[in-house]
Parts: sequence; structure tokens; C-alpha cells
Amino acid sequence: MRRIESSADLHIHTTASDGTAEVRDVLEWASEATDLAVVAICDHNTVEGGLEAAAIAHRYRVEVVVGQEVESADGHILGLFTHTDIRPNLSAADTVSAIHAQGGLAIAAHPFAPRWWHKHGLCRGEREVYEQTPFDGIEVANSTPLLFMANVRARHFWRTHRHRLAATGGSDAHMLSVVGTSRTYFAGSTAADLRRALETRTTTGWGPSFQPLRALRYARKIGEIKERDADRKAREATRGVRCEGCTGCDPGPLDSEGTATTA
Repeated sequence: MRRIESSADLHIHTTASDGTAEVRDVLEWASEATDLAVVAICDHNTVEGGLEAAAIAHRYRVEVVVGQEVESADGHILGLFTHTDIRPNLSAADTVSAIHAQGGLAIAAHPFAPRWWHKHGLCRGEREVYEQTPFDGIEVANSTPLLFMANVRARHFWRTHRHRLAATGGSDAHMLSVVGTSRTYFAGSTAADLRRALETRTTTGWGPSFQPLRALRYARKIGEIKERDADRKAREATRGVRCEGCTGCDPGPLDSEGTATTA
């Protein structure tokens, strides 16, 4: 019997951080304009968007995984199946530990992205970080413009570490038209099936699809994305998880799971 295989987009942003589409619009688009079975809402340093999506997911065709993209001091890390915000600027090892403490799965996001792609260098990690940190998976397909070679390097790294890392694909969408352009294929059709496939390292990362106008669409949205990113960093400062203008610092005392608490 031929096994059922479905796809998920494990890296989507909403207006809860620096995305340009609201949660309900993302779910509507994924349900009606794609054949995705599962989406993971992974806003920067917050599960707010994911929790909102999970609360209304029954209205839509797709299932939702609550996640977050944590800005660790050693690169960005997707915390899938998490329910509480994790502080930014921890080491990769401490961030992964905090994700695991919540019963979540930790995925290295857009690994090998070049330093010039992000002025603070937070979007990348060194090879030693990927080798030494107990990630559950690594993103081998990311649809962000200019990451072609980073995706190639990530796939090569995964091939030599597939015994311990699941391969994932996520669009890193900040706008609706990008959702589903990179994907994670898995056996089954539900979020539970997806988790099982990630844990057994049987997933396949695919993408990005060919969209010659993707870079142009991003260029047109970059002002709005930057504005929303500044707003979410200001909110983090208000919550006491980021200093004003902070690009990386000691976050101070943590709770037992490494989760965010107010100062």
C-alpha cells in the first residue's frame, strides 16, 4: 500500500512579530491557496501568533503547530510544539534546553546564512554550533531571497549528520504569497504525524519553489517588515526580555525552563 505523504511549512511569521499578514489571513491562505496539511507559526521570540492560530485553527483546513523563532546568541532556532516564550540571547545550547524543557523540538533556522545578510550576525551560527548543539533538525530549505548557497550548505551538512538531525523546509514567509514555497514532507497528514516523522528523522526538506518575482515582492514589503520588526523589539523591551537597542546581552535570571519572565 502506498503511504500517504503530506507537507508542512514549518517557518511562518505573522503580525505578532515582523510578518505582514495577520494570523487569520495566513490560515485562510494556507487552507485555500496551498495544499499544505500543517503550518507552524514561528514568530520572533514569541508564541503569541502560534497560540492565536491554534485557537482558531478549527475554522480552517490546515492544522497548526505552535512555535517561535528564538534569537539565540548563536543563531536563530525554531522551537516547535512550544507553549511559552523563551528568552532571546541565550546560548544555542541553553535555548535548545529550554525548548526541550517544554516538550518541544529545536530546529536550526536558516543555517549558514552569510554574516552580511544580517548586520548583527544573529541569523547564523558557526559550524561548530550546529555540530555540538543537540538540535532535533536543521532547516535545509528556506525561501528567503539570497539564501541559495546557504541552503546548499545546509543540505550538505544534513547529509553528513542525518543520523541525528531531521531535514526540514520552511518558507520563512513574511507575506502570504511566500507561504508553502519551502516545505517539509512527512508520512501521514496530521501535526501528530509530523512530530513523529521529525522525531524519527524521516522527513524531507523541499524548496524553495521557483518564483522569479519573490525578491521583488520582498523588496516592496521591506519597509513594512522593518517597521513591524522595530515594533516587536520595542514590545520585547517592555516585557523585559530585551534592552532598548540590544543586539545580544546577558538576559539576567531565568526560570527553571529558561522561559521569559518580566524583570
